[in-house]
Amino acid sequence: MRKLIITAGLLIISISMSSYQGQNLGTEMVVIVNNSNPVSTLTSSQVKLTYLRKINKRWKELNKNILPVDRKSDQDLRKSFIKEVLQMSPEELSRYYTEREYQNAEAPPVKLNSDAEVIAYVESNVGAIGYVSKAAANANANKVKVVYAIQ
Repeated sequence: MRKLIITAGLLIISISMSSYQGQNLGTEMVVIVNNSNPVSTLTSSQVKLTYLRKINKRWKELNKNILPVDRKSDQDLRKSFIKEVLQMSPEELSRYYTEREYQNAEAPPVKLNSDAEVIAYVESNVGAIGYVSKAAANANANKVKVVYAIQ
């Protein structure tokens, strides 16, 4: 009987861990910039500072405005990016950009629906920075540059 209880307990823990890991990993995503951007890699904190335009409003390497791209709806990809990279909630991010708009006359990020739209925008705007699924970025490697990977 004791072995049965221990086995059942281990089974429950095993199932819990595998579903927990699946939730954490979700869809792999990457942060992308225009191919003309000389930046080749960014750290998580650099992505956050750049995306939020906390230190600079312009890419110093390009002398172009930083143009963050957001997603229109609360997709899982968006939620993961905001939580894992920006370390904010969607509400905090919205409030942050509203305050920046009023304090600094700074436009909030462009909001797009899909990976394809984000890739097209980043490809056509030298200063753009956005996030898409790793699969979409890999399929469009000739159009945009991956500077950070999130798992």
